[in-house]
Amino acid sequence: MKLRQYKLMLLLAIVCVLPFEMKAMENQQDLRIQEVFNRYGKKRNVTMVELSREMLETYGMKHYKSITIKDDAEALRFTRQCLESDQKGAKKIKEVTDDGGIISAYYQLPGSDKDLNRFILFKVNTKGVITLVYIEGELDSEDLITLLFVQ
Repeated sequence: MKLRQYKLMLLLAIVCVLPFEMKAMENQQDLRIQEVFNRYGKKRNVTMVELSREMLETYGMKHYKSITIKDDAEALRFTRQCLESDQKGAKKIKEVTDDGGIISAYYQLPGSDKDLNRFILFKVNTKGVITLVYIEGELDSEDLITLLFVQ
């Protein structure tokens, strides 16, 4: 009987938490950049990072995912296409282009909740290394800049 109650409580806990987890995943899933993570995340010369819940809470974030892709012209083309799609409706904090292509970008997107901010950061360095970062959380643009650039 106790095992049955335990299983029922565990199932109830999962059902209660699942909608919140799905909502957090849903916030990124509506963006085209998610395709970059899906397509290139497990390939050679690629590093993908997703922070644990404990690290996220330390920095006031709900989600952090980054990918670094080394010298892949097709990945760069595809990533730029995804950025073009996702920047619609976004606040452009910074965008730098060269020869008609984005080489650096910092966008703030509206969140599903008024206290939730979403950010996309993108950079291509002179060696062709692509870095794409997605962050969502209660932090604002100023908090993010402080977190990234002030030590």
